[in-house]
Amino acid sequence: MAPMASSTPVNRVEPTIVPPPNRLLPGANPAPNKANPAPSRAEPAVILASRNEPIGLKASDFLPPAKNNNQPALNDDDALSQIRKGHDTMCVVLTSRHKNLDIVRAVWSSGDIKTSLDSAVTINDLSIIVDILNILNLKPSLWKLDLCTSILPQIEKLLQSKYESYVQTGCTSLKLILQRFLPLIADNLTAAPSVGVDITREERHQKCKACYKQLRNLRNVVKSKAGLVGRHGSAFRELQLLMATLD
Repeated sequence: MAPMASSTPVNRVEPTIVPPPNRLLPGANPAPNKANPAPSRAEPAVILASRNEPIGLKASDFLPPAKNNNQPALNDDDALSQIRKGHDTMCVVLTSRHKNLDIVRAVWSSGDIKTSLDSAVTINDLSIIVDILNILNLKPSLWKLDLCTSILPQIEKLLQSKYESYVQTGCTSLKLILQRFLPLIADNLTAAPSVGVDITREERHQKCKACYKQLRNLRNVVKSKAGLVGRHGSAFRELQLLMATLD
């Protein structure tokens, strides 16, 4: 009888269980990725004048500054109440602007443009300044050297505004001033002193000196924005060329 062959031991292999893929039920939303949250929409650096969708303007930008800006977060009920009051807030903005424009118009009607512009500056509302400059820009003959001394500091604020319409108005006004008055300012500053007493010439010299100082301050603003792309950059580069003689 043949001897029995020894059996080779067999190692048992346990089956590998693969977890099923996570499948979403119909109509279910995927869980948000906590590692990579969705980026929040940042406020643009410049508010365009023409838009195809709401941008979320802040009504507080068009109202006098509040004394206390540290307000607590709103709950749902307060948020809904705030939304309902949006109409009232806009009415306050428009009523305030209408009142200020009436004040400026009353002085303008008397024929004293310089005093009306000074009153607008005193009101400290850039929207009123923009409304007046839009009229002056359409009528270059109304521009006088007296107006330049009052409006140049306001133009500096307009050029640094986040609202495109404000920047456009400021660039247009500054371009008119440079084209019409820069040669006059340069001639008065380089002219030989007059013989005797000439009060009119002395006053004109002081105005030209003040305008020259303000224009040199504006040149730094224009230079910092000349590298922008689009029509903003083109407007600032044109202003930079016109201001090249301010040395």
